[in-house]
Amino acid sequence: MGAGALLDSVTNVFIRVRSDDGVCGYGEAATWNLFSSETPEGICQVSEKLIGPSLVGRDVLDLNGCRSVLDRAIVGNPAAKNAVETALYDLAARSLGVPVYTLLGGLRRHDLGLSYSVSAQDVALEADLVQARYEEGYRIFKLKTGVRDWRTDAARIASLAGRYDDVSIRLDFNCAGDPLAVHRLLGAVADVPIDYVEQPFAPEHHQPLRRLRRSFPVPLCADEGCRTPADARALLADGSYDLISLKPGKLGGYGTVGQIAAAAALHGVYGYAGAFEESRLGTTAALHQMLTLPLLADGCDYYFSLVILDPEQGPHGGFEVRDGRLSLPREPGLGVTVPDGWFD
Repeated sequence: MGAGALLDSVTNVFIRVRSDDGVCGYGEAATWNLFSSETPEGICQVSEKLIGPSLVGRDVLDLNGCRSVLDRAIVGNPAAKNAVETALYDLAARSLGVPVYTLLGGLRRHDLGLSYSVSAQDVALEADLVQARYEEGYRIFKLKTGVRDWRTDAARIASLAGRYDDVSIRLDFNCAGDPLAVHRLLGAVADVPIDYVEQPFAPEHHQPLRRLRRSFPVPLCADEGCRTPADARALLADGSYDLISLKPGKLGGYGTVGQIAAAAALHGVYGYAGAFEESRLGTTAALHQMLTLPLLADGCDYYFSLVILDPEQGPHGGFEVRDGRLSLPREPGLGVTVPDGWFD
């Protein structure tokens, strides 16, 4: 997945919050060791021993108050806080009989295009993978670059661009870009329209980023370089990025994502719907917020539960797929069903 291989399996944490009248809300924490310092075991410990007891007796509709409780319970732990906050919003929305996106301000758009991350690093193999996704309606492809030499990446980009005239191409280095190689690559594919380049260098490499921005007009997207509101403020003040990848599990939930997205919009910086390896529950939860944000680039990395997970296992319902685009049904809460037996 993306810049690194997953293990034989991944372990996600599913959280249930229940009110006195028996209504339940659900949330999910998905951690990927390349991005997160949290572990499934740690998330369970933090949620059950610290966050959970602090929420007992709270009003289920006092979402801001509950969020303050989460932040007072422990510093950091964004994946755990995101999962609990998601469950609280699901619970509150179910109690009111409205979709979660209503509590987040209402829809600004009705759907979002699916993006597929192309990471096999082999032209022939990637051709087959892209063809399969193209036939399913995908029209946005993000090539994971910087793993092989720049000439190989140039060949991969040219191959994709040469097969289709109706696709959007994005590049994601996941901090793996060598400054000289990135310049050579972008120069070699200058005739290919590139939507944007995501996190070409490590967050601390400011000078290579500025030189890249001066040399090429391609927009730049921050991901690993924006993990906290403080990171976002610094990025927006610096002005080097045109987009920020908004992953609720990375940033800590609806509240933090909303604050960063609003600040970014004031600077003319777009949000982007990034993802980890969430199931249908976590993906649907994120989509509820993405469709409400003021300034959002089309596309989302929400293919994991569609392409990799067994659709017969796990949560059901939630987002709908049509012609490579995701939308939400108008159902109370997140609209996702989670087996209660998981929590016994």
